[in-house]
Amino acid sequence: MKKIFKFFKYVLLTVLAVILISILYVFISNKIFIGGKDSEFTDYLKNNHISMNDKIGGQLFDDNFYNSQVILLGEIHGYADNQKLDLNLLKFLNQKSGVKYYIAEMDSTNSHKLNLFLHGNTKDQDLLKEVVLAVKKRIPQQSSKELMEKWNAVYDYNQTLKDSLKISVIGVDTDFNNNSRKISRDSAMIINFKNTVKKLNIEREKFYGFFGFYHVLQHGVKKDKKPFAEELKNSGFKTSSIVSYPLDSEMYLPKNPQFPTPENEKIGWINADGPFMLVKGMNDFKDFATPNSITLFKLNAKNSPYQHADKLISVKSRMFGESFAPQQNTHTLDYFQYAVITRNSKALTPIQ
Repeated sequence: MKKIFKFFKYVLLTVLAVILISILYVFISNKIFIGGKDSEFTDYLKNNHISMNDKIGGQLFDDNFYNSQVILLGEIHGYADNQKLDLNLLKFLNQKSGVKYYIAEMDSTNSHKLNLFLHGNTKDQDLLKEVVLAVKKRIPQQSSKELMEKWNAVYDYNQTLKDSLKISVIGVDTDFNNNSRKISRDSAMIINFKNTVKKLNIEREKFYGFFGFYHVLQHGVKKDKKPFAEELKNSGFKTSSIVSYPLDSEMYLPKNPQFPTPENEKIGWINADGPFMLVKGMNDFKDFATPNSITLFKLNAKNSPYQHADKLISVKSRMFGESFAPQQNTHTLDYFQYAVITRNSKALTPIQ
């Protein structure tokens, strides 16, 4: 009996040791991948950031930004502050540059319904809810109370504008139910966008769009796959990209059979500094992204260290989502020019 007890004791200790070593390995490898603070980068970021909590100032945006025909914001889905950021950017660009066409990660059927809502005589909440629930099929983490609130705010904002500046939506995504695609989703997006621009005769207009992170990258991370932003550039559209990363934030993760989800569908362990999503160079930003803030960082100012770095575009996912690594002989600025850190963002709220 003593031998059996001793055997199980050794087994238990061995299992515990393996678990402890695994945790230690993950912790150390996470720290190594993200890296410590680098004075070359922190000295640069100190002079190239601005808070955007309630209103967007244009101090960090340069001529290259304003001269872009398409400006894109890319998010990791599930964080409430990105809806606020999207709304504020749309208003800012409308006021500053007359941008009135919003490119959306939805199909043309739902963008048509959304335009009916935005240009209707009254706020048709049933129609808006129909659109928001349809979004759930393509992007479950975006369909939310905050998404409805954002479009209600755009409706209100439209009421303050003359007709020539009112905001309309261009849906460029594929129909979720279309399973017979022979080209990639991003390739379909550029075809749909170009066809709509030609159909509406708006080739000289400027555009702003809000997408998932991958779609706004201006260079592919895989040789055989081009993101929407790269397709835009290749088609002659001058494009600027902004990416948003969360710190100390909660993500809305709807119940699904693939991953364990808490009862309240909120998780706090998918942030840019780990433990399950790792973004190289994120520690350089922490002193400047204060608690409960949305902070914009300009990455492409003169003598920027990001022109020869792979920080922010080297991303490792330990649970779900894609890992990214820059292709050979490319650097951060080949992929995007601005970054936003949302700190202490709440999770999106599911519609009841």
